[in-house]
Amino acid sequence: MTNKQLEQVEIVTLEEKHFVGVAVTNAFRRVNPKSIQEVNDLFLSRIKEIPNVINADSYVCPHFANDFLFTYIYCMEVSRIDEVPEGMLGFSVPGQSYAKVRSSEKDPYALIKSALEAMNVKNNTRSLALEVFRFGEEQHVRNADVYVPIL
Repeated sequence: MTNKQLEQVEIVTLEEKHFVGVAVTNAFRRVNPKSIQEVNDLFLSRIKEIPNVINADSYVCPHFANDFLFTYIYCMEVSRIDEVPEGMLGFSVPGQSYAKVRSSEKDPYALIKSALEAMNVKNNTRSLALEVFRFGEEQHVRNADVYVPIL
């Protein structure tokens, strides 16, 4: 990685965030792209049911993984969690610091990993990473604002 690429990574602090959406879990050894697409389609078909949406132009995909499974949650950020539509999940992520980058050229996670190593900062593996997408753009990590929680 070049210094210029690493300089794209910034450290930001976000306040507590509230989300409502639908989740999909897969095993790394048997990833089922069809199940992921089905949950994405379900999310898109039910967005209008989600109350208190903050920004209707974008959606957020909090996610977490271990060596065996990963869970990806298609969400809208909301101002508060009053009601959660049936079959959806409502949850809050406490305020914390993140390494943030948007990169169409390099894998944003590789950029963040290299930047954190260079700064001697550790990833907070007990929290959720966030991918923020704009509606109308292809859903690909290189079209997302990627936030990786840090300690």
